[in-house]
Amino acid sequence: MLPVDAMITNQEKLNSLATECAFHRFSIAEIQAATRNFHNDLVIGKGGFGKVYKGRINGTRDTTRRIVAIKRLDSFSMQGAAEFMTEIEMLTKVRHSNLVSLIGYYFDDNEMILVYEYITNGTIEHHLRKADAPLSWMHRLKISIGAAEGLNYLHTGVGNQQGVVHRDVKSSNILLDENWVAKIADFGLSKFIDQQTSGVSTRLKGTFGYLDPEYYMTGRLTRKSDVYSFGVVLFELLTGRRAVDTSFREEEWNLAKWAEKCVKERRLDQIIDSHIKAQISPKCLKEFVQIATRCLKSCRKKRPTMAGVVLALQQSMALQEQYDSSPQSASFTHIVQHLFSGSRLNSVVSTSASAPVTPIPHRFSSPPVTPSPHRFSMSPKLDKIDPVHLTLNLVARATQNFSPSLKLGEGGFGTVYKAELPEGQLFAVKRAKKEHFEALRSEFRSEVKLLAKIDHRNLMKLLGSIDNGNEHLIITEYVPNGTLRGHLDGAHGSVLDFCQRLEICIDIAHGLTYLHIYAEKKIIHGDIKSSNILLTERFRAKVSDFGFARLGDAETDGAQVVNKVRGTLGYLDPEYMRTHQLTPKIDVYSFGVLLIEILTGRRPIQSKRSPDEKVTLRWAFGKYIEGDIMDLVDPQMKESLDIEIIEKIFELAFQCAAPTRADRPDMKVVGEQLWAIRMDYIRNGRRG
Repeated sequence: MLPVDAMITNQEKLNSLATECAFHRFSIAEIQAATRNFHNDLVIGKGGFGKVYKGRINGTRDTTRRIVAIKRLDSFSMQGAAEFMTEIEMLTKVRHSNLVSLIGYYFDDNEMILVYEYITNGTIEHHLRKADAPLSWMHRLKISIGAAEGLNYLHTGVGNQQGVVHRDVKSSNILLDENWVAKIADFGLSKFIDQQTSGVSTRLKGTFGYLDPEYYMTGRLTRKSDVYSFGVVLFELLTGRRAVDTSFREEEWNLAKWAEKCVKERRLDQIIDSHIKAQISPKCLKEFVQIATRCLKSCRKKRPTMAGVVLALQQSMALQEQYDSSPQSASFTHIVQHLFSGSRLNSVVSTSASAPVTPIPHRFSSPPVTPSPHRFSMSPKLDKIDPVHLTLNLVARATQNFSPSLKLGEGGFGTVYKAELPEGQLFAVKRAKKEHFEALRSEFRSEVKLLAKIDHRNLMKLLGSIDNGNEHLIITEYVPNGTLRGHLDGAHGSVLDFCQRLEICIDIAHGLTYLHIYAEKKIIHGDIKSSNILLTERFRAKVSDFGFARLGDAETDGAQVVNKVRGTLGYLDPEYMRTHQLTPKIDVYSFGVLLIEILTGRRPIQSKRSPDEKVTLRWAFGKYIEGDIMDLVDPQMKESLDIEIIEKIFELAFQCAAPTRADRPDMKVVGEQLWAIRMDYIRNGRRG
């Protein structure tokens, strides 16, 4: 029995939590009625905490009786009470589809009882070793992804700069609902950890066979301790074996050590559960084993984060879906095949910066005819150019009659020129190609219309436009430092350091967030790439070129179906290519590709490289899975870099470039995560 003062303190804490979090305090009579006075026939599980019963209990808001799981503590020790309080505190602060939900509790000096949602299909452990029908490989993949997403939420998504380390991740603590969705349970050993620290020192707790060896040796608990335990669970799913099983030869008792040995000796065929051997794609198996093995690295710094595990498992499933010829498949391999099969998109695809268009120098006849331009007002603090004076005559003089020496860039739409007024003010002029203008008229007018609606420091500012039968010009602010792609190529004679690249990523994310959320109407850019990112004199980024941009449909959260797929190969969302459905998530995908381009310095498609390296996204993901993170970094960045910071950015990039839209974050979340990475970088003293 607990001391009276401890009882009072715990009861007060429970009352406070119940009030704040709206979970229910049941009476002992309700619990006894639900379990037929704790009848053994209703026992569905046992553990160190006590027994778990299946019961029916009245709902907390109505009289409907619902099936629940009731966990009863059978020890009145201080240790048991501490775990009881920990579990309640944790479950009141976390809510996620892959975590078991707490419904209520009962607590007095004789009983400590927790009431949870009832999870129909029991534990992973039961289905791997006791169920009549073995789980299919695809079921196991989906279960592993769900459990990984639950753990990732615990590690990063609780808020208040805190993460939760579960500390007892194992197959018997992962439940499966009626739809085979994985839900993590049993938070009695969990612990809050400040996300900015490297962990906490604590007494050793957990389950042998799943314990992180570094935690076992040092007593220092980190999120990477859960990653190790999850690696064991992944090998349980693959092999069907227990984490520790003395029925095998002594060298095979410990699953983690035996599996690692088999992987090292290339004996994968010996570790696959015989029930699923014929179902697994070789490519899927390779990536699944690689991520499971990385989780088990003895050095914590070499283990991935749970976000990285989620990404790798999603990729594994995409490869499996392709192998199974699933119509839903959108794997990276599918993209590679599309890009290099020689097929053409039945659409308009813009020319990338790597494929220059032959310039066609147009000249005005003398004297030029002054049209009646369509003009927009402009921000006075941006420039002192009077829009009334933006006539064709003035623009022609400012560009020296569109002199090739003032050309800033060229693309499928036309040529961009630097222009200077006699007073010294600078601006940029995009001039449409006359021979293509009829085909591109809608792009021109769309760009003018959309640029007039936006005003953000990370988006190109419109000054005016001229649209008549002879000339079609878009006039914008002048951005002096050229394109991001030019700097990554070294064409401007300087190299962007890591700090500059990170700030550029944040700027682009802010600009896209404004377009997707805060603009008057949702705007989808449609052609995010390094050659469409311009840099100011202080290397702040501005998103430009809105020729493919579209207003999103407000009633469908921005989504709409279009007749033609438009964009640049290498940056194009595979789901958009397949479905023609335009949503803000196509920009998120392109931004993921761009993040990888910024970190690696490599273009998205590099046709002169070996087949394994032609598509940078796929090459980078392979390196990431193998744990070769620093091999991905642009060698031009000479400064010393932190592998954990770099890994976080790559993880975010792969999340953005997930094969399916549903798995991608929105740009606001991406921007917030990049800002958090920036703050980590500064806080840890890694910025000069």
